[in-house]
Amino acid sequence: MPARPGIRLAVVLVAALLAACASDGDKPRPINPFNKQLTDRELRLEAGALYKQARQALDSSDFAGAILRYDQILTRYPFTAYATQAQLEGVYARYRNFETENALSAADRFLKEHPRHEQVDYVYYLRGLINFQRGDSLFDGLPYYDPSKSDVSYARRAFDDFALLIQRFPGSRYVGDARARMVFLRNRLAQHELNVVKFYVRRGAHVAAIKRAEQIVAQYPGAPATLDALKRLEASYRELGMEEQAAEARRVLDANSAATPERG
Repeated sequence: MPARPGIRLAVVLVAALLAACASDGDKPRPINPFNKQLTDRELRLEAGALYKQARQALDSSDFAGAILRYDQILTRYPFTAYATQAQLEGVYARYRNFETENALSAADRFLKEHPRHEQVDYVYYLRGLINFQRGDSLFDGLPYYDPSKSDVSYARRAFDDFALLIQRFPGSRYVGDARARMVFLRNRLAQHELNVVKFYVRRGAHVAAIKRAEQIVAQYPGAPATLDALKRLEASYRELGMEEQAAEARRVLDANSAATPERG
């Protein structure tokens, strides 16, 4: 008995669906980058080989070559542990390659993306070094050149970076060097402020000189410029007829002079 038209149509539809399913099963499926399979292992091996080249370049002071390879790791293998390490070491490589703006941007990016990384204290330390380096001048060390008379904005930033490191990570291995650099920066900043005080005194602006000198005494205790600031503070007080305040400045000056070794 011949099949009825309705049954024949149903059989044809089922066969077509089965054929479509079989056809879809033969198509390659998209690779899941988070699925730990052989392809991921191969990616890690390739990333490891590229990282080895980057580290060899870094250790041989080829900072430009290291940066190139670190960037390649970040672009090609962003989901590997090598990418995080490349990002970290890339900050140092840019610092040593005098790419100050790029180094600071890379440091900020790392701190934002990896705030709990075990070496985050090192990145804070690097931020301080980068800003410390930005404050350098080609004339440093030359006779008659006073770096305290130049722009000290980067010195202030470096001082704040090192202070933040010490505050957040008091047990860090970088704290000792950070403290030593802060002393150097404190002295430079205090001397810069003292130059401003001297300028005001020469102009007869004793009120402005007093305010600036008081800031030096309050903000930079222990700096050599503090004693000079107290001397000018006393003199400006006397110029304005403020004898009581002048006597107090002299008392503080004598106390600090007794506690400070002679500079020779």
